[in-house]
Amino acid sequence: MPYNPALDGVRALAILAVLAFHCGVPLSGGGYLGVDVFFVLSGYLITSLLLAEHQIGGIQVCSFYIRRALRLYPTLLILIATYLLAAPTLWPANQRWLNAAFASFYVMDYAMAFRYASKTIGHTWSLGVEEKFYLLWPLVLPLVLRARRPVAWLLLAFACLSAWRCFVTMSWGWVQAYFSFDTRMSGIVLGAIAAFVPQRVSGRVALIAGAALAICITSSFMPSLPAHLAVEAVTLEVTLAELSAFLIICYLAQHRHCPLLASPAMVYIGRLSYGIYLWHFPLIVLLRDSYSLPWWIVLPAAVVFSFAMAAICLHMVDIPIKRWRMERPLGRSVIVT
Repeated sequence: MPYNPALDGVRALAILAVLAFHCGVPLSGGGYLGVDVFFVLSGYLITSLLLAEHQIGGIQVCSFYIRRALRLYPTLLILIATYLLAAPTLWPANQRWLNAAFASFYVMDYAMAFRYASKTIGHTWSLGVEEKFYLLWPLVLPLVLRARRPVAWLLLAFACLSAWRCFVTMSWGWVQAYFSFDTRMSGIVLGAIAAFVPQRVSGRVALIAGAALAICITSSFMPSLPAHLAVEAVTLEVTLAELSAFLIICYLAQHRHCPLLASPAMVYIGRLSYGIYLWHFPLIVLLRDSYSLPWWIVLPAAVVFSFAMAAICLHMVDIPIKRWRMERPLGRSVIVT
């Protein structure tokens, strides 16, 4: 699958929106929707890779799992180890071992949904959502490919999952609907649809989608606001963000060299996005909640710290592991066709 630098630019915009939201920057009340952009992008990229594998002989399930673990787990384990060392001093009231277990086993999404975890590393809930997708999708995708109309089934799944999120929001509340894997799969499924049937999206449509996404991100419909706004945030805004991200990704799939998104700075931030996401939140919780510092102090501190830690993890952990893995090709032990 050829590298598309513009998609790293999308990652950069998504992580910057999340970072601004967590710091409490004005006009970033919908910045949490950056996570939904990540979900759509993950669904698109992983499905594209698996479809390419399927076409050349079948999906190598074990190899896929190992690649994902080597890509995602080392930096996460470093974060968890750092948290366990710092928690007794910085967050003594935290059940640090329980929180670490939730994050390590990728079940933080349900721990947060049912309020079993503190929020210090609660942001790893989104990793739990994606990891469950990584575990299930290589096994389910061959079944979808055998269907007469796979895209129709995926569209139905997207509609049902979106309806389920709305039902959970109105029946049990936004917390259960916002964090759980079963209520947040819709964006991932939408990304998979983009991989199945490449859509030709015009520049005008992509611009409208980008404007809609920008309006959502700068709006004030936050889950922490009154109940009726929380319903709008978790139902309408999430769905609109998913659809906007879908159109943008479809456009960029055909236009790889978008000047802004494919610029060296945006591409590099996109490459750091996973590390930035992992490292920014605990510091923000400390500065914002423990010390009640204003956003204009929290933001630069979070940017410097998270960017530096992400760069260290990228160049000293991720790239060496990738180089080692490329020198030792993984076997074809389990193939699903």
